[in-house]
Amino acid sequence: MVFTPRFLWLVAAGILPLLLSGWYPALVIVGAVWNVVLVAAAIADYQFCAVPERSLEVTRQADDKLSVATENAVTLRIRNITPHRLVMTIRDEPPADFPLSEGEIRQWNAVLPAFGVRDFWYSVTPPARGDFLFGDVFVRILGLMGLIQRQGRLSATATVAVYPNLKAVGEYELMTRRLDRSRTGLRRIRLSGGGREFAALREYTPDDEYRTIDWKATARRGKVISRTYEAERSQDILLLIDEGRLMRQEVAHSQKLDHVVNAALMLSHVVASADDRVGLLTFAEEARAWIAPRRGRAQSGAILNALYASRALPVESDYRAAFRFLSARWRKRSLAVLFTDLSDPDSSSILLNEITGLASMHLVVCVVVRDPLISARARQPVSEASQAYERAVAEEVLGERRRALNLLKKRGVLVVDAEPNELSAELISRYLEVKQRSLI
Repeated sequence: MVFTPRFLWLVAAGILPLLLSGWYPALVIVGAVWNVVLVAAAIADYQFCAVPERSLEVTRQADDKLSVATENAVTLRIRNITPHRLVMTIRDEPPADFPLSEGEIRQWNAVLPAFGVRDFWYSVTPPARGDFLFGDVFVRILGLMGLIQRQGRLSATATVAVYPNLKAVGEYELMTRRLDRSRTGLRRIRLSGGGREFAALREYTPDDEYRTIDWKATARRGKVISRTYEAERSQDILLLIDEGRLMRQEVAHSQKLDHVVNAALMLSHVVASADDRVGLLTFAEEARAWIAPRRGRAQSGAILNALYASRALPVESDYRAAFRFLSARWRKRSLAVLFTDLSDPDSSSILLNEITGLASMHLVVCVVVRDPLISARARQPVSEASQAYERAVAEEVLGERRRALNLLKKRGVLVVDAEPNELSAELISRYLEVKQRSLI
């Protein structure tokens, strides 16, 4: 039971006779009677007040899968199941980690007519991926005399899954259109190239490579015949995601792993649209999740389910164990997209030593997230000693990073080094380039 301002004002009014009783002793009796009547009225108001749990029904409506770092709408529907008008205060309990959008509230005052229904709206911005818990809904119903509010708790506990933000529709559609153009028609490629499929025989021309000559067809027809090839329509893409300590670093208000997961999932959607096969391996000190490459939208959904609650661990990543795990389960040459970090010189040297074996079996693309803050510090003008120190440190970090990336390129590894807002576009562009050039 919660006392209302009306009750408190009436209590204050009952104090006045007691204060004046020094001059008029009879006022003591008046004050005492007033307070007794007021308490009795409050008790009666409570007894006849509607019980929230018996008078109201509540449902909370939100998307089954919320998106991280973006606004998600939540609707609270309250239904009065009594034949009486109810005056109430309603408060919802979203997860404590969910900051409300600016100007949003989660508590409302409302009047519901008999058997009435009313909706309340607000939005939340989940700060991270994973499972979160919405709590119950708390309600206070005003008594008939307005002296008290009867408090109750409506059961509405529900777990909600927060997934990566995949709402970059414009960017995705642009990449899909480019991909569709890349798959139109047949295109000849070199025999020494990667994935290829035989297309047709035709008469040899001086521009053809010597190795494209089909000697059996040449003998049968009495003239030199050449084979033509088309780009292989279905290829294998492996998403290798590092979930070690370096991926816990924050860039642009989110961990590097969050940016990586968004880019990986966007790439999986584009790969599914291209009818290519896509698989997933996540690892830290050991392999954590493995999904063998398959084609289709269902595979993209399986990868989403495997990644939405992934977390970076405070442990060193074991690249050797991860690459051995992969080689034991997948031998076919593929495009291996490795999402990792090169900010630590020791970890970078370990990766450089281990990636040679991976690059001998697959075409490797190494994806790293560039920190825009470090780049800004390296370019900032210097007007005092502290700025000079910051710039020197930033330039040193960027220099170490460039050296590591150059060593990767010398080992035949393709590199995508981009800031968070450009990462998906850069990665998908590199995938399209690999597909168009039939590098796998």
